[in-house]
Amino acid sequence: MSFTSVVPTQNSVNRLRFVIISTLLIFLSGFSISAGQEVGFTEVGFTEDAPKAIQQAIAENKDVILLFTGSDWCPPCKKLEKEVLAEKEFLDEISKQYVLIKLDFPKNSPQDPKLAEQNAEYSKKYGIDSFPTLVLADSKLVPFAFAGYEAGGHLNYLDLLQTARKLRINRDAKLAAAKAETGEARARLLDEAISEIRQEIIGVYYPEIIEEIVALDKDNALGLRKKWNGAADAEMRKVIMTDLLMISRVEKPARAIKFIDEVVEQFDFSSAELLEIYQWKLNLARQLKDNSMTDSILDQMINLEGVVGETRQRLIVKKIYLMVGSGRRAQAMELLDGSIAKAQGANYLNLAKGSLLAASGEYKEAIVCYDAALQNSRNNPDIRLDLIGAKADCLYAMDDQEGALRELDDFSEDTQMPADLRAEALLHKAMIMRDQKRTRQARLAENRAIETVESPKEKAEMQKIVNRLREKVGG
Repeated sequence: MSFTSVVPTQNSVNRLRFVIISTLLIFLSGFSISAGQEVGFTEVGFTEDAPKAIQQAIAENKDVILLFTGSDWCPPCKKLEKEVLAEKEFLDEISKQYVLIKLDFPKNSPQDPKLAEQNAEYSKKYGIDSFPTLVLADSKLVPFAFAGYEAGGHLNYLDLLQTARKLRINRDAKLAAAKAETGEARARLLDEAISEIRQEIIGVYYPEIIEEIVALDKDNALGLRKKWNGAADAEMRKVIMTDLLMISRVEKPARAIKFIDEVVEQFDFSSAELLEIYQWKLNLARQLKDNSMTDSILDQMINLEGVVGETRQRLIVKKIYLMVGSGRRAQAMELLDGSIAKAQGANYLNLAKGSLLAASGEYKEAIVCYDAALQNSRNNPDIRLDLIGAKADCLYAMDDQEGALRELDDFSEDTQMPADLRAEALLHKAMIMRDQKRTRQARLAENRAIETVESPKEKAEMQKIVNRLREKVGG
């Protein structure tokens, strides 16, 4: 090619100046040129050409920041641009670690259709539903953190992004170490690799690692299966329990019990789930009238891990009542006495023993049980009311009507007890008075019960109860 020497005209000089100035502005801005032109790279700054940026990240062994923004309409996006992204110091530092990609979603400015399509694809890939969002990912575009607008200036934001990058560095170091390990050691390293990354990111972008951890700890010996697959396991158990309930209703009891036992052996149900399953099994055993099987199931429930305190006492009481109902009262009382001796604060057990004694006319002995439980019942108003009511009934049965009423009055006047329970004590008092034909005093107690409850809704419900009671007794 030959060059011809010509004298430059004013137009050619202007064109040359325009090219020089345009090139200089592009270089200084740190951003790629507008859509529709060929996109180039600068030493620092954002580009809109995602494929080329990813190639650069791979070549330079850098991570990637994908900025999803609405540059011409989104207020926090504009604040982030002004306070952080436009700062040269920020861009200089962050570009040492990340390649920066801008994915814009303008509403008031034209945009090249191909660029809009590219941005939409990345938005779908990362589930973007708010702006601004920064996705921090490795060069394979696997994310390790998300960020949005945060006040505090560019230095604060720089620290945030640099700190987030440590998650990826730790992740890769642990994954590299895991390659040389097997079994439990590998499971622990895989767990450490992803544990500090946000749960919502892990669940979507790290499923293979989660699956491997769960497979390596299939018996949950390390607690990792429950940690990483707890939700999925819970959902699976929920489906299985629905099937078990259906089988317990439609199958013959013996076959249903056998099937339940087989399923329980295969799956790791929680104590709460096992209690529910064993209750279905108990109902089936009662249909078979098999006392030994019923006792065995209740023993399984009573001795389940995590079943303690009041829950355990209630299950023992259930076993006691079933034993009494099947004609084994002496054995039931022996079990009850042994359980009371071992338990701390055996309120439900003493209430049950008192009820059994009262049912056989042993009122004084029953009151001894109630009094023993009342000493430890201040923190449990519900059972305290049950004990007071049971004691009042024993006193009334012993012709100590005033003693019975006094017990109920003391409870109803104890303002540390819930208002609805105090109202119940007043209704109990009213029933005793009506039995004594003291109708006027009974009505006064009933009116006090209505006044004692606090909310309008509770008062209306209490009024309905009182009305039904008066209709029943005719006064």
